[in-house]
Amino acid sequence: MKKKINEGKGIFNPVDHTDAKVRERKFENQIEMWLDEKGRQEQAGELSPGTTGNYHGYAKNYYHILNDYDVRNIKKGEITTLKDTLSNVSIKARKNILNCLHGFFRWMYERGTITTLPLFPEVMGDDSKQRRAIDFEMQDMALATIPDDYRDPIEFMMETGLRPGEVCALLVKHIDKQNKVMRIERTYVKGNKIKESTKQKKKRIAPLTDRAYEIAEKHMVEKHPNQFLFVNPRTGRGFLPKVLWYQWHKYSNLDVCLYEGTRHSFGSQFIQNNDVTEVQALMGHSDISTTMNLHLKMDKLRDAANSRKKVLTLVKRTNLEPNKTRVIIRSG
Repeated sequence: MKKKINEGKGIFNPVDHTDAKVRERKFENQIEMWLDEKGRQEQAGELSPGTTGNYHGYAKNYYHILNDYDVRNIKKGEITTLKDTLSNVSIKARKNILNCLHGFFRWMYERGTITTLPLFPEVMGDDSKQRRAIDFEMQDMALATIPDDYRDPIEFMMETGLRPGEVCALLVKHIDKQNKVMRIERTYVKGNKIKESTKQKKKRIAPLTDRAYEIAEKHMVEKHPNQFLFVNPRTGRGFLPKVLWYQWHKYSNLDVCLYEGTRHSFGSQFIQNNDVTEVQALMGHSDISTTMNLHLKMDKLRDAANSRKKVLTLVKRTNLEPNKTRVIIRSG
């Protein structure tokens, strides 16, 4: 019974009302403590710099209207007021901002700073953009317009499905020529900072297609194992993802971004005639639902239901391999 009384609500504890405790419970001080902890998690490799950067941005740009509140006094009304200030950002961003805030309140609840979790208003709607994929022919046309200095790493992404940050972070030693595989161990974050793990915080091995192997072999010549596989000839240093993004945007003549034209298209092309678990492994998705949601098209489901026959389509790399063709199995 004594334990229940001590844990009950409304028990007056004079320590809770000292100036020091009141200051400690101010939102701006609690959020700073939370951000410090997230920073330590980033240093330990448990969070990506991009994630912690988003948290700091939310605190600076949106949460400041709560700064003077005692966190115990923040309820659904105050959070709804915050939500109402977000009308100038996308629905997806609003959801991310409130989800982050909910994680912060759960952190305080688990620490005992607050005794109950406040209710959160619901963000209605969905304005996220559906990613678009392109076929081999459109990829070839885009490659033909990319300057020679930037073409190989972009085609390598088309052949492997790597993220721009992953392909730019590849070292020569990550290519296993004997087994024709590559190790994906690093990626770029925050534009120009290399993180020694991938987006999913995992290291993985992936196969090289014949064309990807040719590109890798070409760029391994006379390089040490710890050199970048792809080097910008104009700078003598490894490519930064933003450089490839810019070249694609400037020259591809397509209304799709680099990510869509390479990695997303790779997954969408592959899944049309292969098992979804194989695509998941190649793409490095931690959750198979991600693979299905991003790449499994309605025409694939329709073809499976109708048991339609497959036909062979010849696809030629017109700009780089004029005398070679690849046979692609497509749903008829």
